[in-house]
Amino acid sequence: MRVLLVEDHPVVLHGLRAICTSNPTIDVVGEAATAEEALQCARELQPDVAVVPVRLGGTRSGIELCRSIKSVCSARVVVFTSFTRTVDVQVAMLAGADALISKTATSDVFIAALQQVKAGRQALFVGTGPVPLAVAASFDAVEPLTEREEEILGLVVDGLTNPEIAARLTIEVSTVKTHMRSVLRKLRVDTRRDLLVELAP
Repeated sequence: MRVLLVEDHPVVLHGLRAICTSNPTIDVVGEAATAEEALQCARELQPDVAVVPVRLGGTRSGIELCRSIKSVCSARVVVFTSFTRTVDVQVAMLAGADALISKTATSDVFIAALQQVKAGRQALFVGTGPVPLAVAASFDAVEPLTEREEEILGLVVDGLTNPEIAARLTIEVSTVKTHMRSVLRKLRVDTRRDLLVELAP
């Protein structure tokens, strides 16, 4: 299995590399610390599985990376995270992640998770084993976000106001509000404030 590791914390990256290289069936073909490096590696190395964090450089660019990586290679994408609440799972999966691995998972579970993800399984891997995504987040019942909605969600979580988002995307503020109403409905969150509370690090 060819694995790409994306992580901007050296100690965490070292740990992930050590876990992967301890298994002879896993070949770490690349490492990246930024979204740009990750996309370049994914395009050039064509890994089987890419492991990405929720946050890169203090933003949720790790989540945004999920769909981008899939646009340049056929890799399955795994989010390695300490956040495993319902909304965290929903956001990651709607962004294109194939699975999530909690930082509470053991080394054996981490390895097993990569193997199962490569084989096509979707799950949230926590503690000592997997939890089906349908159980973890009722994912099957969630309507996917559009690309524009994902883009706006990322900007909201990064702290931008509706006027700032409108200026960034060159659209009307009323259009931003319409998209946000749709995002909140799809993520089953009542208000923008509730969303930010749920997604706070």
